[in-house]
Amino acid sequence: MEPTGFSAIDTIRQRAHEVIVEAQNPHISPYSEWSSDDLRELLVQFQIPLRDSYNATHETLVRICDQVFGAEVAESEKDCRRQFSIEEITRMGMAARTIQKAFFRRQAWKKANEKYQDYNAVFDYMGDCEEGEGIEYDVEGIHGLSHQESFRRHSMLRRINEQGDDYDEEIEVEWRKPSWNFAKKFEAASRPHRAGKQMAKYNWKKATSGRHCFAGGCGEQLDLWDEGRTSEFSQFGIGITNYFKFLKWCCWVMFILSLLHVPVLIVNAYGANDLIGSSFNLATTTFGNLGSAEDVDSVDIPGCDEMELPLNGCRVKKNDLAILYSFIDAAGTIFFILAWLWLRAFESKESRMLNRSTVTASDYTIRLKSVPADTTEKELAIHFARVTGEAVAAAHLAFNNSKEIKQYIKRGRIMKQRFNCIQRIRYEKTMRDGQPGQRKRLRNLMRERESLTIAVRQNDERRSRVIQERQDAIQAFVTFETETGFIEAMLKYNFNWFQRYCCCYPERLKFKGQRVHVEQAPEPSTIMWENLEFSTSSRYFRKFLTTSVALLAILLSIMLTFLARDFKDKVLKYASMPCPDQFFELDSDYQLELVKSNLDLSHCYCSTLRIMDQWNMNLCHDHLVTWLASTSISYGAGFVVIFMNFFFTWLLNVAGSFEKHQSLDNMEESNMVRVFLLKFVNSGCLVLLYGQKWLQRLVRIRFDDASDFNVDWYATGGTSVMIIMLLNIIAPHTGSFIAYLRHRAKIRRLERSLTKDNETKDSHKIWYTQEKMNEFYRGPPFRLNYRYAQVLVTIYICWMYAISMPIMPMIGAFSCYLSYWVDKFLFCNFYRTPPRYSDRMGKKCTKLLGFLIVLHMSMSLWMMGGGHIFQGESLSGKQLGDIAASWRARLLKRHLFTIEATLVLFVTCIFLSQFSSAFWSRVCDCLRCLTCRKGNRVKGLRNNMNTLQVDYTSARDREIIRGLSSYNILQNPKYQEAFAITPEFAATHNKVSSIRGYNTKEGDLTLA
Repeated sequence: MEPTGFSAIDTIRQRAHEVIVEAQNPHISPYSEWSSDDLRELLVQFQIPLRDSYNATHETLVRICDQVFGAEVAESEKDCRRQFSIEEITRMGMAARTIQKAFFRRQAWKKANEKYQDYNAVFDYMGDCEEGEGIEYDVEGIHGLSHQESFRRHSMLRRINEQGDDYDEEIEVEWRKPSWNFAKKFEAASRPHRAGKQMAKYNWKKATSGRHCFAGGCGEQLDLWDEGRTSEFSQFGIGITNYFKFLKWCCWVMFILSLLHVPVLIVNAYGANDLIGSSFNLATTTFGNLGSAEDVDSVDIPGCDEMELPLNGCRVKKNDLAILYSFIDAAGTIFFILAWLWLRAFESKESRMLNRSTVTASDYTIRLKSVPADTTEKELAIHFARVTGEAVAAAHLAFNNSKEIKQYIKRGRIMKQRFNCIQRIRYEKTMRDGQPGQRKRLRNLMRERESLTIAVRQNDERRSRVIQERQDAIQAFVTFETETGFIEAMLKYNFNWFQRYCCCYPERLKFKGQRVHVEQAPEPSTIMWENLEFSTSSRYFRKFLTTSVALLAILLSIMLTFLARDFKDKVLKYASMPCPDQFFELDSDYQLELVKSNLDLSHCYCSTLRIMDQWNMNLCHDHLVTWLASTSISYGAGFVVIFMNFFFTWLLNVAGSFEKHQSLDNMEESNMVRVFLLKFVNSGCLVLLYGQKWLQRLVRIRFDDASDFNVDWYATGGTSVMIIMLLNIIAPHTGSFIAYLRHRAKIRRLERSLTKDNETKDSHKIWYTQEKMNEFYRGPPFRLNYRYAQVLVTIYICWMYAISMPIMPMIGAFSCYLSYWVDKFLFCNFYRTPPRYSDRMGKKCTKLLGFLIVLHMSMSLWMMGGGHIFQGESLSGKQLGDIAASWRARLLKRHLFTIEATLVLFVTCIFLSQFSSAFWSRVCDCLRCLTCRKGNRVKGLRNNMNTLQVDYTSARDREIIRGLSSYNILQNPKYQEAFAITPEFAATHNKVSSIRGYNTKEGDLTLA
């Protein structure tokens, strides 16, 4: 029943009266005299959660405490919260310090008289004292410390104790045994795994790496692995998927080229040069086994029966054979060109498709390569929200704080050592309490802890002296709420260099009156924050220094190769006499009599015997030793080249950090190109330098016969190249595979010693920290640049010498096939999850393959036109007999016409394509500059927009962003590990300078 009109009026009057009475007698809360800090402490004491309590006003805190606790708690806490005057606090502090100093002096005097009378006094905290002793501080002598340094360490450690920060409480925490189950879970999370909470491991045999061709039919027929179109590794970025697809492309391309060169291999193997055929097995597959052009003008056709084809029907002239070889080489080159164009087209499609289907933080983020020094995140967000009309989700600044980051990395290493020391102290207190020797071990660990604590303090002091008080902003990363905002920002700032630096720059787009250069931000996991402040000129100078060191290493490799060649020539000098005609068709007894009459022909007879027969026969003993020495030198030179290749990899790995690249992609791409060039020159080009007179004078080694691509070159230099490539099949994987076997062996030893509850036994090994056990299970990083470089070296060398050494494409195909399976196996079972590489390295490799086409055809012209193996005929039909003819005469040969035509056609097409695109691009740039119009750079970004649009905040909260979702340096796992901070700390901080204190933060034993 609703109140009538009169009853409602009475209710209003009653309420008004209550308000007047309350106003005349206001309620005074018992908490109004408390300070804000006391109120917060009271809430924390009773475990009352209150968010953002430090921003709450005093009135708000009073009202909350009054409603939650009432007057009872205030009365009970009144005595405990007596407000002392300043004079009382001062007197109490002086009394406490007097008592403390007296206690310190007494304990120091006591210990010094007992044990350490001859040492200088420094402050040492004993900890874990016996009952009734209290806290002991003894005076420990340290040899070599001056009194001033001892007093400094004493004062520093006292300041640390006075600051608190749970310095003493951290060692009183009970030691917790590291969990083997958590370490296994960490192993699954740190290596590549399938999406989902189970983190299932990939089956390396069944996991599909996809193919570039999306079409069915012909595309399926060319898929030799039959793995389908989709790669299961796409969650790790386009760089990883493109690498495995590139390996598969190289494998089947080299396989097809091997089939094309089988006829060349068979004809060479049945050549006419008995010396090469009887002494060097690998050389029998080369042009050298066909004999020199002066001695041999025709060769036998393999498998031909002279009874069926009389009148020399089973022999073919070498000039005609050269024409056949030329057609085979041209056919292989055309196939390689088509495969290369196919790879370029489908790589672009692959990149676009994967970018559209994968959400990353860089899809929403732009990078400003320079900003005013006093820029703030709030100013950036307001400016770009106004310019684009889209919301800004986050803004992060990069400062000129490389020295600070380096100091924090050093601090992180010390903090890790300190945490390990604290864990060992906790272990002694928890697990070895009362055991013999515990006090001595604790004393040593306490000293180590204090030394590390002082080292942290000294690092902080050095950092405060070195680093400027005010750090300037140098770059910025602005993340928009939508991908449309990112596209809009790129469109607004789409200027060419003339517009950016000269004219046509709108005032409303300037940030704080300064012109800015906007580009798409790299992936946050690839940014190297400590290198952002280094200029381009500084990086180029550092790159010049490292390249100079690498060139000196190349010169050293040349010296070693020339020495090996010179020694081998001296060893084989006496076995250089040609064997008599039809020697190998004679009876063995007659051969032996002929050799006894002329010992210089012993190599002709002994080469037909088995090794043990040669060893037992005195006549062949010297030949066997000579052959073994020459073979050892050949393989030794190959091992020297392999060792230098490993040295180049190590050198540029060190140079990568020295050159101060701004992103991991830039560093790995630069290292990849230079490692490839150094390995290529060292492995495949040194043998081409034997005939260079200037180089012979430089290394002071001369060769009597160092002509290019003659019979002796194939017996020495050509054999060395093939040996190197055979070793390269296994050598790049040996170290990684041995490391994997050792890694699994030590894990098996650990897991065999587990208890029934899956706990480790201290008798096997004591794991003091969970981090140590986690690191025990984690594999090495997956270095994509060195793998790309090795594959490029293999493809370049094997295809460069393919026509004269047809076994090389087969070596290349097998090498790529083995690399694919070894890398796939180790990627699924050993390596840790890689960063999200972009497609830059893959596209760079594809671009370099275009130069290989020109190099291959140039080498084919050089090897077939030299005149040592094939004399050839001129285009007019005239026989050419002069080997030392001019280059023009060498090139104008009939059997080279097919290769030359293919080369000219390819170079012309590429030149016209590049020139026309570059020409029209420059013309359009000029027209846009004159009319102050913007370019079409954003068109490609629009094509790469995600198929399903999702807000940045929603994508981050739903964890659908691949890789890191923030450009906060502290949220990068690499820097979290380097700074020794936890993800919980990084989630609430975004400045490096916020890392402070000494306390060891205990995290939850869970894995997100």
